[in-house]
Amino acid sequence: MAFADRGFVFLSMPKAGSTVLQRHFARHAMILVRQPPGMKHMSASTYESVMAPWLERYGHPRSSYETTCLVRHPIDRAVSWWKYRSRPGARHSSAEMGFAEFADGLISGEIGLGTAANFVTDAEGRVIVDRLYRYEHLGAATAWMSEQLGIEPPVLEPTNVSPDRPGEVDVTTRARLEEHFAADLAVYEAAR
Repeated sequence: MAFADRGFVFLSMPKAGSTVLQRHFARHAMILVRQPPGMKHMSASTYESVMAPWLERYGHPRSSYETTCLVRHPIDRAVSWWKYRSRPGARHSSAEMGFAEFADGLISGEIGLGTAANFVTDAEGRVIVDRLYRYEHLGAATAWMSEQLGIEPPVLEPTNVSPDRPGEVDVTTRARLEEHFAADLAVYEAAR
């Protein structure tokens, strides 16, 4: 969602709360990309190479606004993906696998979901998103966006919720995922 005329552009990282924000802020956006998912969830580097020059061409130089997005703890994000892929009719279904097996697929590269670090960094690995909020600080992100827009913060209601599915992350799986997602953890730790 581009609000370059109001000082920011929101980048929608998958499985990190972007749908609920889009639901409440879309009507204020000067540009809103909903579909296809690859465009809705364009990474920061894609944004900088494709959309930022386009906005600049139409009077919004990159220096006149900030980019922002939500980041989620990588293990919570992986669990959310596992649950989301267990819904009926899901492509690449995880319905028949436990979380440990799903985690094995992530670590081996057999299951590809993209990473938060790749989403927010450039080719050299530098974070290029100006303002990162943790998923659990959704209220702070909402308050900041509302302030930029000069509106009252909306009351957020859960949107795009994954199926409720019991599953604990055992200590060994957690440790392996934390090692695998070390760059994502660093991004998460650096967020507000």
